[in-house]
Amino acid sequence: MNLYEEAGDVFFNGIQNRQKAVEYYRGGAVPLARKLKAMRTELRVFHKLTELQIGLQNYEKALEFATLAARLSVDVGDQLQELVAFHRLATVYYFLHMYEMSEDCYLKTLSLCSPSLQGAQEAMYYSRVYCRLGNLTLHKLKDEQDAASYFLLALAAATELGDQAWQGKIQEKLAQICNASQWNKGTRGWTTYRARWLSEGRHAV
Repeated sequence: MNLYEEAGDVFFNGIQNRQKAVEYYRGGAVPLARKLKAMRTELRVFHKLTELQIGLQNYEKALEFATLAARLSVDVGDQLQELVAFHRLATVYYFLHMYEMSEDCYLKTLSLCSPSLQGAQEAMYYSRVYCRLGNLTLHKLKDEQDAASYFLLALAAATELGDQAWQGKIQEKLAQICNASQWNKGTRGWTTYRARWLSEGRHAV
């Protein structure tokens, strides 16, 4: 099992013939991991397969592996691995122009974080994901109110960091929304019902 994964890593980490890694990962490492019930190894290989296919811009294949990784991460019960899996799944959905599914998965990753921010790294993750959600809902889903709400949440997390430059970029986004739509109904601290509905796990992977 390890030999297959290591052989796949040679191509995965290389510059040429990276697609050959699939033969060793999918054809060798995964079946053996399943036979031995080595779920963490299987999950790790699915993460690699997802990343590989994203890099090769084979997004349909990436979706297959990202979905398998997300399902398996839930069974493994490792919250960090689950967060990684759903973040990658969100990215793949975005590349496939499945924007509401992407939004759903990004919200899932945020639900896997601790309720209170634990340090600068987690605050930055919160802020960047909420910014990504803001851009997604603003430019792809054309929902200015949800976008503004996401940017407000990004700004709140950025405030914890004390990064003035990053806060300024988020404030520029909020100003653009207000100026473009003349949205003057007051900002909300949380997203609309649609986003809350998504974050409650109504989408089954």
